[in-house]
Amino acid sequence: MNPDRRQVLAGGIAALFAPVLGGGLAAAGAATGPRLLGARVGQRGGFFASAFDAAGEGAFDLPLPARGHGFAERPGRAEAVACARRPGTWLAVIDTAAGRILRHVGNAEGRRFNGHGVFSADGRLFYASESDHAAGRGVVGVYAADRGYTPVAAWDSGGLDPHDLRLLPDGRTLVVANGGIVTDPAAPRMKLNTGAMDSNLSYLDAATGRVLAQARPPAALASLGLRHLAIAADGAICFAAQYEGPAVDLVPLVGSHRPGAAELRFFSAPAAALRAMRHYCGSAAVDRSGRILGVSSPRGNRATFWDTADGRILASAEVADGCGIAPLAPGRFAVASGLGGVGAFDPATGTGSALAGALAAAGRWDNHLLALSG
Repeated sequence: MNPDRRQVLAGGIAALFAPVLGGGLAAAGAATGPRLLGARVGQRGGFFASAFDAAGEGAFDLPLPARGHGFAERPGRAEAVACARRPGTWLAVIDTAAGRILRHVGNAEGRRFNGHGVFSADGRLFYASESDHAAGRGVVGVYAADRGYTPVAAWDSGGLDPHDLRLLPDGRTLVVANGGIVTDPAAPRMKLNTGAMDSNLSYLDAATGRVLAQARPPAALASLGLRHLAIAADGAICFAAQYEGPAVDLVPLVGSHRPGAAELRFFSAPAAALRAMRHYCGSAAVDRSGRILGVSSPRGNRATFWDTADGRILASAEVADGCGIAPLAPGRFAVASGLGGVGAFDPATGTGSALAGALAAAGRWDNHLLALSG
């Protein structure tokens, strides 16, 4: 498949996909699928955790204390956690059936939430990525979800600046993307060590927190920060990265790793596709088959889609400030824009359309979307 022929041309988000499909959302078959949960910025200010169906119609719209970031769904329960944007001071626990906030969980003294979390296989524990800036270490905070999210442990994340984390299919191992960047809570967007980063994937025992193994980019890519994760159907851990080196460098940003492998595997794409991503990936998700990886690049105003088995790029789509991405069905993704609106994409055909529902269309969406199971 030629990526240049798979470009979805964008104007504004509301008209983003209509010229491609012609027949609209129903013709694309995207009106069925899971509810999607994301963080949004209100048109008149304020911040919200908002859920909508596959047509874009609102399910619930809940105020948050500040900007939200990532979400995690609790296994076996109609419950999800919204994580504050780094450096965050709260988690919000949501009843996704009733559409209400159950509780807020505050940060531990001296630590800040880093935007992501994941549940244990049985749903009893919640693991949050955090930083202890004074101690200069990354932390996985452990909370007893079955006891009101009481904090029960604080483990070393295996590096600095832990961001995304996932539970492996074995249910016993966590993988943490340590970005390797030093920041200060007083100026959280300022990166203080881009010349001496140490990003890695760290594998932790989900029962004890013991670091089992690590994998790093090669020395030539020392300025590559591993940030976001998704797990393919074959168990490979897919990653999406951000590069802090010279703007003229042409570097891979997407790849995968298998536990036990000595090296990271980087996916391949034409130089033009890599340049268009502008050194920055904002979110990652696999489709319902687990075989296609979707990666957003909001600075490049595009989403890219990759074959997880052979590591090649399949397609790309232009999405203005597109960041949040989630699976709708096998071979179909939703991509949300920070300027407003959500689109549905089919990488195999290169087609897409805007979700017409009021909430999806009006929302100015933040970094991540979560496809709810119920």
